[in-house]
Amino acid sequence: MNRFFMSATLFAIAVGCFVAFLSGAAPQYDKNLQGLARLVDVHAEIVREYVEEPDEEKMIDAAVRAMIDTLDDLHTVYLSPEDIKAFDKHVRGTFSGIGAEVDMKDGQLLIVAPLEDSPAWNAGVMVGDLVLEIDGVPLAEVVEGLGTDNEKLKGAINSLTGKAGTDVRLLVRHESNEEETIVITRAQIDIPTVRGFWRDVEGRWHYLLDDVNRIGYVRLSQFTDTTAEDLQAVLMELKRRRASGLILDLRLNPGGLLEAAVEVSDLFLEDGKSIVSVKGRRVPDRVINSTDNMVLGSIPIVVLANEFSASASEIVTGALLENDRAQFVGTRTFGKGSVQQVNKLKSPGAIKITNAYYYLPNGRNIHRKKDQETWGVDPKDGFYVPMTTDQIKEMLDHRRVGESHPADSRDQQNAGGASTMTPAVIEETRADPQLAAALAAILGKVETGQWPKVGESGADDLARQSERERLSRRRGQLQDAVSRIDGELAKLDSTEDTSTESSDEEHDPAEPEPAESP
Repeated sequence: MNRFFMSATLFAIAVGCFVAFLSGAAPQYDKNLQGLARLVDVHAEIVREYVEEPDEEKMIDAAVRAMIDTLDDLHTVYLSPEDIKAFDKHVRGTFSGIGAEVDMKDGQLLIVAPLEDSPAWNAGVMVGDLVLEIDGVPLAEVVEGLGTDNEKLKGAINSLTGKAGTDVRLLVRHESNEEETIVITRAQIDIPTVRGFWRDVEGRWHYLLDDVNRIGYVRLSQFTDTTAEDLQAVLMELKRRRASGLILDLRLNPGGLLEAAVEVSDLFLEDGKSIVSVKGRRVPDRVINSTDNMVLGSIPIVVLANEFSASASEIVTGALLENDRAQFVGTRTFGKGSVQQVNKLKSPGAIKITNAYYYLPNGRNIHRKKDQETWGVDPKDGFYVPMTTDQIKEMLDHRRVGESHPADSRDQQNAGGASTMTPAVIEETRADPQLAAALAAILGKVETGQWPKVGESGADDLARQSERERLSRRRGQLQDAVSRIDGELAKLDSTEDTSTESSDEEHDPAEPEPAESP
């Protein structure tokens, strides 16, 4: 039996078994059967007739990825056995690398969020940075030969990861259009997801922002399988210290596990409150309600979230806001409200597939779809507090200093008086107008029983304005990238012209000697 016949036969048998299964299922699968037959025919023709011997494994892999790419969903991906190991490490909050959430859009590698205290964070990588080069190699060359954004993302991640202790050099363009070369030392990353307002010189977190008014502050960097348990311990400590209010900071939190989001929400809600609904085409509708696990009683809570708060962060923000358990200060959230399930395949690998969407208690779909005007979670009128890219950068710079140098963090705490903190001091020492507004809101609620307006109104208009500004920055970045490429092409053209002129001069024939007279 020749190789072509065996290959085509095995492929046809494999698909044929599936076809037989569908044939017995229902007549509506006729179109699917025809499509699978076409796939078998094309595979057979290529294997039999193509001028060079094709890589059949690569062909089948490409066919799988092409089916997924038609969904236009970056969150639905095929996972190789190596990808599965990396995914498992990530959701458990322990892995090796630079410590940054990355995404690929239109062939450009975007830093979604550096994880706090990670090598990328400490080296100065910023939210919204574009990675132009990795170890001196332009990104276009790093991902050369890879077709889809998903494939390019995987290729870029492979270049970013490596053994702990090794360096990777990135050329990034910040959203300010400034370019910077950053050297990052890779490390084993164990992510503590629950943080306080400041650390002492022993590295211990302190969760009271203001000792006099007893306002607590907790920041969650992402949602892992230990987040809720760790947060519960902190809330119990705040309860023992008779906290009168709490600021829960979910800004720049890219999300994580649905179970963690539900468990965190459960710590703040009375029994029987709706946390989130899950609905899908083939997934039974499910409403997840809170249980009797509330820790802090009825003290006022402010949730801080922004346009970089995604997924699980949006679930918690929406659950507390819609159940009138908290006030939300900040900006419209990211809009990543899709549910992914990892299904292992009979063949090696798995598929991480979007099979449902998250809905807020009021029925709003969190997920941002193409051409959709509303998504995510919006602050109520009077609590929309935007920050520019430069303001976010300055705020993160202050945060880095405080967390890298605990003594400085304590000095900043003492700057407002040994035991008190005011909104004005936060703006001065932390460069954080959103946190200042949150503190003003919660102090007003504690003092008067009413929420004072601390921001702007008209969330839809403000969100569109913010999106317009983001797209304008994006356009500027793309224009800069095109200008840079034009400059490199001009240099190459100039070099070629010079080389051609030199070559012509070297090869000019000498003038002939005058002929001697006979």
